[in-house]
Amino acid sequence: MAIHSIALEQAVDVPKQVLFQLLSDHDNLGRFFSAEYSLIKQGKPEVNGIGAVREVNLGRFRFREQIIDYKENEHLHYKIIEGAPLNEHGGWIRFESLSADKSLIHYRIKFSPRIRGTGWFIKLLLEKSIKKALANLATYGESTWKAQQISQPRSGA
Repeated sequence: MAIHSIALEQAVDVPKQVLFQLLSDHDNLGRFFSAEYSLIKQGKPEVNGIGAVREVNLGRFRFREQIIDYKENEHLHYKIIEGAPLNEHGGWIRFESLSADKSLIHYRIKFSPRIRGTGWFIKLLLEKSIKKALANLATYGESTWKAQQISQPRSGA
């Protein structure tokens, strides 16, 4: 079967640490993605780190993803381990600082569909869903981070 790829980027006006924290919080990913997420197995050494397994519920589809690489504030790498209409699926999310208050998310996916001829459609759905999720993440991250900055007193003032 053919391997399909998706490569997306999203600039966000917050430090990459904020973005990493939001995208590694498996129980709360539903804030951004059109699905329900729940952590069903904790990772190591962090709860959301390597070995963590999250269940993704899309209504008609339910599958599990496992974190297979994790470096705090730098990157996440996951794969689907059960239940998806894909033979292979790997996702890589990398966080890059553009300045102290601006970051870039690099989101890459590679997959192979189980049913021949459906890859283009799955790619279309995934791209649309992830673009929307990254836009939601940017809006949420920027508004909550800016609100935190306003509420925290500045040192030396």
